[in-house]
Amino acid sequence: MKGNLIAVQAKMALADYETGGAFREKIASLMKKASAEVDFLLPTLVSCPELIGMYLTFVPYYWDDVKDGTSLERAGRRIFKQNIGRVPEAYRTSPQTSARWLLFIEHALEAEKAYVATFSFLARKYGVYISAGSIALPPIEGEPSKGGRHIADTTKVYNISYLFSPRGVCIRRVPKVNMTGGFEERVFDGAPKSELVPVETALGRVGTLVCYDGFHESLVEHYDGLGVEILLVPSYNQHAWDGPSTYDPAHKEGENWLRTGCPSIIQGRENIRYGINAMLVGAVVEDMLAEGLSSIAINTGRPNACWEDGVLAIASRPDAEEIVAATMEIERQ
Repeated sequence: MKGNLIAVQAKMALADYETGGAFREKIASLMKKASAEVDFLLPTLVSCPELIGMYLTFVPYYWDDVKDGTSLERAGRRIFKQNIGRVPEAYRTSPQTSARWLLFIEHALEAEKAYVATFSFLARKYGVYISAGSIALPPIEGEPSKGGRHIADTTKVYNISYLFSPRGVCIRRVPKVNMTGGFEERVFDGAPKSELVPVETALGRVGTLVCYDGFHESLVEHYDGLGVEILLVPSYNQHAWDGPSTYDPAHKEGENWLRTGCPSIIQGRENIRYGINAMLVGAVVEDMLAEGLSSIAINTGRPNACWEDGVLAIASRPDAEEIVAATMEIERQ
């Protein structure tokens, strides 16, 4: 059967997070653009970028402190100084732990509600699967005996991706396992590999590896061994796409993303047939600039195939919003 794979290369602005309604309006505009690219009557999987939901946990609640948009670190310090009195004693061990509570834990339930409501509504409206990129949250559980949705562990904050069905139901939550140095290591906790569980969909078995996880061969092997057919790699690259690579200066950053990332690492796999790498671009705040080329790749069956042979569709610019789409035959047993 035929099906559609879509990578949303989103360019978000700080104003898109001022309220939950503003966020929903922005994501709705992206879905409208995606619906113009392919026939949504076919089974369709739309993938959004990593951390597209991160700013929902604090921007709507501290708008006056962040609206200048100059620096996430500066805004975090300002929020910490003005709100330290509300921080529980257990989180006052350092300014960093206090800021983490204020930015990512205090309003986690409200933020998750807005995030889930947005993507659930749009998945149901268009009748498609949506990988909602990711959001920064502590583990959240829904349990009537404990009053409904609640934070299950206030000591953890995960970079976590939600996948929604065409009925608008969340069918899988996948946290990131490996953190990159700097911001991520300071803010987020790595999840155990056991959290990497695939899910069956009408387009095939889907597995998610959030950004840096998608560069780890053992994790790709893990999913391939579990029969994953479509690999999702939502990403947020904070380095100049055309600048020197951070780990291999002999090559450009973008070149290394393509020759070691999703389009290359799926080649020759036993079960993985497609890879979707959706990337965030632009700067929500000035010190969080992102660049990248979103892509959709196919496994050619040749283990050493170059990335160019595997790419079915790729964005045209690393700094612009774009919908990357491909329609192909989806094999289902």
